[in-house]
Amino acid sequence: MKTMNIINIWKCRLGIVLAACVGLFSCSDDADMENAGGDVLFFASVDKPVSRVTESAWDGDELVGVKSGETVKTYNVATDGTMTTDDTPFRYEGEPYDINAWSPLTSGEIDLTDQTTEEKFFDCDLLASSAKVESKSVRLVFNHQMTRMWWELQKYEGYSTEEVNNAKITFLGYGSTTFTNGELSPIGDTDQSISTYNTWGEYYRNGQAMMIPCEMWEKPLIKVEIGNDTYVYTPSKSNQNDVLKKTGDLLPDTWQRYYLSVSKKGLVVDMESSVNWNESEDFNGENIADAKVKPEISQNVESLSGYQTAGLTNGLVDDNVSGFSISYTDTDGGGLTWEGKCDVERTEVALQDNTTTHTYKFSNIKSNEIKISYLPVEVGQYFYSNGTWGTEAEKEGLETLGRVFYAGKHSTDNSIYPGNIVKVRGYVVCTSTSDISAKWLENSGSDDNKTLFRAYADSEERQSDENFLGYKFTEETETLLVDKEGEWQTAYPLWYEFKNKSISVSSLSSEWYIPSVGQLKSIVDSNIVEGMSDVYWSSNIYLPVTSNNWGSKATDGNVWCMNYSASSKTVSAGWTQDPGKLILVLTF
Repeated sequence: MKTMNIINIWKCRLGIVLAACVGLFSCSDDADMENAGGDVLFFASVDKPVSRVTESAWDGDELVGVKSGETVKTYNVATDGTMTTDDTPFRYEGEPYDINAWSPLTSGEIDLTDQTTEEKFFDCDLLASSAKVESKSVRLVFNHQMTRMWWELQKYEGYSTEEVNNAKITFLGYGSTTFTNGELSPIGDTDQSISTYNTWGEYYRNGQAMMIPCEMWEKPLIKVEIGNDTYVYTPSKSNQNDVLKKTGDLLPDTWQRYYLSVSKKGLVVDMESSVNWNESEDFNGENIADAKVKPEISQNVESLSGYQTAGLTNGLVDDNVSGFSISYTDTDGGGLTWEGKCDVERTEVALQDNTTTHTYKFSNIKSNEIKISYLPVEVGQYFYSNGTWGTEAEKEGLETLGRVFYAGKHSTDNSIYPGNIVKVRGYVVCTSTSDISAKWLENSGSDDNKTLFRAYADSEERQSDENFLGYKFTEETETLLVDKEGEWQTAYPLWYEFKNKSISVSSLSSEWYIPSVGQLKSIVDSNIVEGMSDVYWSSNIYLPVTSNNWGSKATDGNVWCMNYSASSKTVSAGWTQDPGKLILVLTF
């Protein structure tokens, strides 16, 4: 996915995830060399697959403190677990001795109250290890010192979708700690609000936070603010279910999951018994053998022309990190969709017979429930930042850029798109809101300062409600207005707004452009635009002018998008002083 300022788009045309567990350094060829004196070589691994920041490995910039007696030295961990130091290394001279190690290496106070991003969340993952130096090669196995807390809002009776989406859920506990020499020393009381790293989708709402292990019996632990109501959950030893599930015991190196059901009657909390850190819900023991995932690939994928796979042996993924790929020859413009946590990359190559070879790469797999099927492009589907499409309004790890309003290539479209579009599969209207609000752009009303697509757009071709030439028209307008940049804001406000937007776009699509009248008409006819709210600046093209956004024009009832009235579904230029609205689309 890329995010660009449109003013530059039209002027010019993973993560490393490595397994942290490494084998012991060995000098098996020469036992005397192993026992001879010399610098100690340390190798770091994490006891569970889920580690700091990357969730599965060292980032390569972590500092580790290593202590023996009163001596503390600073080591750096590489992505493969190798530890090096600029200090004088610890040595082994034949006599065993104990060491402790910890990361991050800091003597300051660690704030736990803000864990709202993935990076902040994993920055609170504190690791420690102990070992005995009995040779020149030592493997340090680090354990998580914190409790990984997780909530999921499962039921919310009596509250609207908007109230649920705006709900605020926090944990209560110690708000900070020190981690000197790998020892946790919490600061203050257990009444501090801890914001969580949230992942909200169409069918799930959950959040996570790292917390100091302790007993929270008879102390507030979870606070839910929803609508105008506030509920607090306090684990109690007088509650038999709490005692049975040990909801008040926050244990180190565990992942504790709290399920929330809220209604006007109150808050009900259940907890899954503490589990090892790596036993997430995504790996439940099915479709997995010898720690390898077996994806479920539907028959409509396996029957595709030229179907082949790589990275699978007997149906099992060879390596969950590097993953596997599926390739096929496409003839009707569809693509693959999937369920389960993983990274997906789509590429395609044009063939001489007007077909295309598609390759989907599935990597960094975090769920054994990987289900893959074939999905034609259809109106109403959502378009994602990796150039794929599907029926989910939100897909984990991806940004939803918009919705498909026309499937396939329109017969009138003769625009020349960038080389990353091998074959036109459809057209998408932008529904990405970011921090952009709906606005009506006032025109001066002067004949000398006509708005966009008036001075340069009064042609039969541009006013046609049939053609799909928005991309071509946008390129032409760029050429016509390039020397009038100083006049954009006053004379061409729609163009000024367009040129100054920074909006995400897929690497497998065109840039965002201003649609033609025919494309605007198709958006209206698709009936995919939801609601009458003015929250969205692009998707609410039905919204008429009101006294709140245009004063005396409240009774006008027309929605002017270029030379098209979305409310009356007619092609007309309207009055020069009528407000205009910016709608953006892309082709993929």
